[in-house]
Amino acid sequence: MRGIGVPGALIFGISAPFLHRMSMDSQRPRVGLLFNATTPALLAHAPDLVEHLSMMPNRYWLDFGSRTRTGQRFHFDEALLSHFALQGRGRSLAGHGLGLSLPTAGPLDLPMALAIQKVGESVGGLLWFSEHLNLFHPPGCSLLNGDAGLPLPVVYDEESYQLIACKLEALQSILPCPLLLENGSFYTPIPEQDMEESEFLNRLFQEGLCGTLLDLHNLLVNARNGGPDPVAYLEALDPTSVIEVHLAGGMDLNGFYTDSHSSIPPEEVWELAEVYLPRCPNLRAITLEYEESFFDDIGLDALTSQLERMHLLV
Repeated sequence: MRGIGVPGALIFGISAPFLHRMSMDSQRPRVGLLFNATTPALLAHAPDLVEHLSMMPNRYWLDFGSRTRTGQRFHFDEALLSHFALQGRGRSLAGHGLGLSLPTAGPLDLPMALAIQKVGESVGGLLWFSEHLNLFHPPGCSLLNGDAGLPLPVVYDEESYQLIACKLEALQSILPCPLLLENGSFYTPIPEQDMEESEFLNRLFQEGLCGTLLDLHNLLVNARNGGPDPVAYLEALDPTSVIEVHLAGGMDLNGFYTDSHSSIPPEEVWELAEVYLPRCPNLRAITLEYEESFFDDIGLDALTSQLERMHLLV
């Protein structure tokens, strides 16, 4: 497993137990991409601008469910895994998922967790693995891999906290790398929460259960859909918990602003990044997300300019 550099003073000071799983070699944040089918073209166009790749393990298997006749639920695409490993040579690698749907009531999907472990081993190891702090599987769904089709907001109360904490502890025992949770996006906020999301993430970090993957575009999505002010959110979030940052863009659709990854990050996202990222001493990667179906609309030159601007942040 590759190590994540964290200054020793943070590990042996008053930092969260989570940081004990990190190595002590200090390094600057790396600039990266969330890998998709069009990423190789961007890597060929601007190879020196990409130092980090994040992969979604579920793109490298077929999930036939628990009742498959062969008894083998997951079938792995070895050719795709080899291709990703080749693209990742000389770059740091991390995993990013949504299939575990940790806030969903019910046990952790252990076979999927083991499948994630196998994918990580197949590509030479992952720096960390992140999941979204959203509901993607409806409670009571009969299919382990049933998907709600869009991210649903989480009720931030003690019951949800204990549910997610228990699953993170189980996941820690399976995956040989640190865990991160990404702040969620939503289109209808839940009023009168017992905890703010930032408080929820801070507590998970302080109890050594996970770090934070801070998606700055999600903050903008939520604000435009009636959620909290991004600046107030960032002021409340523990900056030492932030290990990775995501940048993305979206679009307006039927009265909502969506996290569609259909455009380059808007200026509001860049402004948040320029002010907040220098406060994050444990930040190890800044990752650009774009949806591959919008690759031609965005264009190689625009994506390259975003990578160049990301390098100015580090």
